[in-house]
Amino acid sequence: MNKLMIIMATIVFAPGFVFGNTVVIEPGPDIGQDTFASINDPDANYGDLLTMGVDCYRRSFLRFTQLDGYIGYEITSAELEFWYGTSYYSTDAYFCRVLEPWDEDTLTWNNQPDYSTQGPSQHFPAGESKSNYAVDVTFIVQKWLSGEWVSYGWCITDGAWYDYLGICTSNYPGVGNGPKLTITGPNLPPVSVQPTSLGKIKSIYSPQQVSSVKDGRGQFAKHSKREAWATIM
Repeated sequence: MNKLMIIMATIVFAPGFVFGNTVVIEPGPDIGQDTFASINDPDANYGDLLTMGVDCYRRSFLRFTQLDGYIGYEITSAELEFWYGTSYYSTDAYFCRVLEPWDEDTLTWNNQPDYSTQGPSQHFPAGESKSNYAVDVTFIVQKWLSGEWVSYGWCITDGAWYDYLGICTSNYPGVGNGPKLTITGPNLPPVSVQPTSLGKIKSIYSPQQVSSVKDGRGQFAKHSKREAWATIM
């Protein structure tokens, strides 16, 4: 049994070309596009932080640029997965599609892109510390890949002043801690598996998802350069 598991892991993670109906896009810090903007410091850029925040003062932005390689292909499901933490209050976050181009290294509150109010909403319980969550984003991703909408990613927003949601970015240390997008379809093409320093793009035969290895830590790490979090530890 253990030998079989090792073989399967080698197939998934080894560089090269593999075929499959399920593709997992999990970028590392060198290609990940995930950051936030804060009205409290409207000209500041937070693209190098380990986490991004969502509350009435902050909006987070997330995009998987590798998804553009699948435009024109049919998918049957898409799931966005990430690690998160909350404050002492529960929160409802909205995953809205962005309508304009943006870049992690230059985005601020004052130049943030416009976004639609359409998108799934999710409820997050209070007092969570580094918990895993998955959001069904099939409808939006299908529109992107069909060419009906342009893929500029998501704006994650929340209007309540008393709650807070924090999400690990692709800069977060450890394997499997950054956001990832899993898409499933009948005829997805082969993908070149080119691991980055902390992330990878994976493709497998089975439509069943492959879970990433988690680091098992019970809380978010604080960034050494500047603290952009409410205290939720």
